[in-house]
Amino acid sequence: MKKVQASVSNHQYRKEKGNLTPFEVYSRYSNALDISIKQLRNILSEVESNSLKILDVGCSDGLFLINSLPKEKDTEITFLEPSTDPFEKLVKNTGHNKEWECINQTFEEFYRNNKEKYDIVLASHLYHFPREGYQELLLQLISLLKDPGTLIWIERGIDEITDFKKRFKTMLLPSKYPENWTPRNYKRALEILRSEEGNTELILNNSVLRFPCTQKLNEIIAIVEFFLNIEWSSISETTQNEILEYITVRERVLNEEEGILIYRRYGN
Repeated sequence: MKKVQASVSNHQYRKEKGNLTPFEVYSRYSNALDISIKQLRNILSEVESNSLKILDVGCSDGLFLINSLPKEKDTEITFLEPSTDPFEKLVKNTGHNKEWECINQTFEEFYRNNKEKYDIVLASHLYHFPREGYQELLLQLISLLKDPGTLIWIERGIDEITDFKKRFKTMLLPSKYPENWTPRNYKRALEILRSEEGNTELILNNSVLRFPCTQKLNEIIAIVEFFLNIEWSSISETTQNEILEYITVRERVLNEEEGILIYRRYGN
């Protein structure tokens, strides 16, 4: 019997066949990123000031925020990214703007030494932070805001990807993902933010993942590994077929949901 292996080699920043990461393969077949960019641009456009000082926490290559920036806004941005490969891309993507700074540190390192305050703090899909630490993390993010200031927290909702991940992660790695395990979603962060002074708004983005055809099996595998974080080659053939059947009976389409939490601290 094969031993199921958590996927380290297929982490989203690792280059895959065709020079794409699993995350980039996923992005080819989902419109989630496009919808999220449009929504973030609308949110930033509604901020009254024409000049914004922004902190982007865990920004990856920076393109999510860069592509979301309203043209009418002047921006001073601090991009924070701890991982080496995306940081190298980030430096290339931001080099044309002298008002943008790239920092290769963890949030914990940055927070210990930072003395700045920001109009906007963006925290999008910070999956490397455990849910048990959300309370402390969110309070730290809020403490970095000017008064007034806005925290934008983005996290997956409860959708068909949730069902897919729960079904197969609990099946394949029950010691790590027991039956009562649930994939993380925005609701815990929403609960915390609503308990704080200020105003919290929830916006839901709905999008669609359309898996490629069976002739592009390598790309299907990349997307599956992206969501399950389990090496495909370590999964039994029976379960591999079950995963492919799960996708096929849904006509290769899974509906996605994303929660954008907008916490506004108002000035006195």
